[in-house]
Amino acid sequence: MGKLTVKQLESLTADDVGRKLFDGEGLYGRVRAQKTGVVVTFEYRFKQQGRTRTAACGKWPNESLKGIRKTRDEKQALVDAGSDPVEQGRVEKLRKQVEEAQAVERHQAELARMAAENAARRTFKDAMSQWERAELSRRKDGGKESMRAIEKDILPVLGEVALVDLKRSMLVDVLDGVVDRGARVMANHLFGDLRQFFNFALAREWVDAHPLAGLTKEKIGGRQKERERYLSEEEIIDLKQRLPSANLLHTTELSIWIMLSTCCRVGELSQARWADLDIDKGEWSIPAGNSKNAKEHTVYLSDFAKTQFQALKTLTGDSDWCLPSRDGMDHICLKSISKQIKDRVRDEPLSNRTKATGALLLSGGAWTPHDLRRTGATMMGELGVIGEVIERCLNHVEQNKLKRIYQRHELKTEQRDAWRRLGDRLALLLAADEQENVIIGRFAKTA
Repeated sequence: MGKLTVKQLESLTADDVGRKLFDGEGLYGRVRAQKTGVVVTFEYRFKQQGRTRTAACGKWPNESLKGIRKTRDEKQALVDAGSDPVEQGRVEKLRKQVEEAQAVERHQAELARMAAENAARRTFKDAMSQWERAELSRRKDGGKESMRAIEKDILPVLGEVALVDLKRSMLVDVLDGVVDRGARVMANHLFGDLRQFFNFALAREWVDAHPLAGLTKEKIGGRQKERERYLSEEEIIDLKQRLPSANLLHTTELSIWIMLSTCCRVGELSQARWADLDIDKGEWSIPAGNSKNAKEHTVYLSDFAKTQFQALKTLTGDSDWCLPSRDGMDHICLKSISKQIKDRVRDEPLSNRTKATGALLLSGGAWTPHDLRRTGATMMGELGVIGEVIERCLNHVEQNKLKRIYQRHELKTEQRDAWRRLGDRLALLLAADEQENVIIGRFAKTA
């Protein structure tokens, strides 16, 4: 039988699949079909220690017929020398696998070295930018407030320092500087953000240890005292009498009474749309995106609150927003109402701001929009509303996990009654300067 020729191999078709082709001297091939077309896999058959064995020699046309024969000759030489080409093939394959594994290991070591170098070059500012994109951007305000404070106090001092070189003393020195200028609360906010940032960095192995581990806010800005300020009923009456001379926007005056009678947050009112309100039905739906705890909340409006919203609608009803910005394209700035009130309870006026300094300073001292929320809740309690209902009116999340999971009753009727009681009392108080028979006092809570 003659040897195979390249021409014979090239003439093979799908009809030849399964055929066995012999080339002599133990070399033969099998015709197979693959996606690329017809191929021939060649093997070398030999005898060793009385056993017939085969060893792969290659695949045509991936390899030339000449090359396949050369491989057969090499294996035949191994047999003649008493070696097993099959075992030699296995050894060679294992050697290649070891070399590939070593190459991968070297590659990984090089990547680790490059990562270490990059980490050493990563500045605090660069790392902060990554944290802002990955974590801070998920916050309700997109992390703007935190980054504003960080860019003001932290980055100008430490921004260009390599992250791996940052020490606790360096960070604390900056925070102490914030405390020294009297901004203890801001120092604590910065400390909280830095702790979160370094947890983020530690999880990514950018740093080997948390530089602020073991520190607490008490050791930075000091324990923050919870505000207890709320307006007494005498102060509420006084507030009404002071408002005309305070030179406030009429929309802000109405906002004060709305916040007091609904116990809402200033940000929730600032972002309210008329589409969220059904004044006739007496309901205000605060979207989850506007509430502090990201939970939708319904306020059941008292007659007093309805009156304030109706008055507000005569002023801003042409806008989508209850409190529109000057151009009407958006709601007012979230800090607008707070700034207007703060200007009127401070001791000295700021430049280019209202001259009505102290116009709204009450007998109990300075107050904020959030104190109106606390005042409304306090009045509800004094009017006999139970604590659980007040918490629902405030849209607070139940702290007890079991109660939160299993007690789903929303107490809607009780909430509606609580707001009614508050509204009725406010209406009575604000009529006090017109009537002589209004009694101002504290009322015992009902069981």
